[in-house]
Amino acid sequence: MQSVGKLSLVLLVLLFWAGPQVQCYGQELRTNASGEQIIVYPDGSARYFNDLSLIEAQQKDSAGAAYPVVKVVIEPLSGGIDPTEADLKAIAERKLQLAREAETLARTRASAALNNRLALEQELAAARAAGRSADATALQRRLQLTRQVAAAALTERTAAEQRAAAANVIVSEGRYVDAYNEARRKEREGPVAPKPSNRTEKDLKMLFPAAPAFSGFGAAVGRNPVREPAPCTNSLPAPRANAPRPVSYPALFFTHTDENLRPFLDGKEYLRANAWTSRDERGNRYLHVRYTFANPNAVTSYGYLAKNSSLSLHLLNGRHLSLQAAQEAVGIIDHSRREVNYNVTYLLPRGAAAELRNQALDYVRVFWSSGFEQYEVYQVEALRRLVECL
Repeated sequence: MQSVGKLSLVLLVLLFWAGPQVQCYGQELRTNASGEQIIVYPDGSARYFNDLSLIEAQQKDSAGAAYPVVKVVIEPLSGGIDPTEADLKAIAERKLQLAREAETLARTRASAALNNRLALEQELAAARAAGRSADATALQRRLQLTRQVAAAALTERTAAEQRAAAANVIVSEGRYVDAYNEARRKEREGPVAPKPSNRTEKDLKMLFPAAPAFSGFGAAVGRNPVREPAPCTNSLPAPRANAPRPVSYPALFFTHTDENLRPFLDGKEYLRANAWTSRDERGNRYLHVRYTFANPNAVTSYGYLAKNSSLSLHLLNGRHLSLQAAQEAVGIIDHSRREVNYNVTYLLPRGAAAELRNQALDYVRVFWSSGFEQYEVYQVEALRRLVECL
């Protein structure tokens, strides 16, 4: 009798355990569009991960078999580096900060232009009331120019506000992956070549003589290229004991200005990078880069450069090299010049130095703590000349 009681108790426990269970053969754990975890079964039915009740059939994907799941596809970067969603989010947030900075500058400039116009209008009215015709004529010319400046400033302010609003939508609605993929597709496609609008225009263009090709100073065949000498030196001391000794003077590496900020910098570059090379007593080689931003607020937009962060060098022959930072670099603000400087030392392996000595640069990518950023290099032989000093 006692054994029968124990058997009944075991059966009762098994019933309580098996009763609420849902058949789990072949199920998958997925994430729906709202970020909720769900279990999807082979027949297309599904339930929430923490809920034993099945989701209604009408909530399934109209395609039929499975509940809709989140699938994120990120366009790969050249050079074998694939950015993550966290990278793209950080990049979008940095672009939003830059867009807001441009918006602030645009509003300040528009307000100053408007105040200047109002002041001149008052001066012109006073001159006319006092009968000072010569002063009134001069003020009228100044006012005309000021109105043009004010109108342009208002246009720039509107454009900056629209760019900032678009950047805010990308961040607030989580569209940074789509924005990045679209930018990568446009980069691959390149500029769109203008096409003739109709057959007649095509035929007429064939009748026009071809534009003469500018040949400079004649044919280049047989001419020896004259290269700028490398900025080498042996007179610079090591910055501290046991530190690598510079073997070249600093030279311009590249410059970059965000298009949102270009109208407000009056021809000054937002980012300027100077580079030089050094060698220590053991023969190790280094590339030093000083990144100088024209605004101290760049510290909040770009963050810092971590130890082992990459400087990706993309060459004109299609190859790429990756250099790692020897130590962490943080932004140092120069209050007198209203700038911020990052001094970074990159390890330069012998193989990379040998390749840089014979190749020209196309562009570089710097991997900041706030995400990478790509910079075009117009001084294509800058590093080649510096490496020659090693």
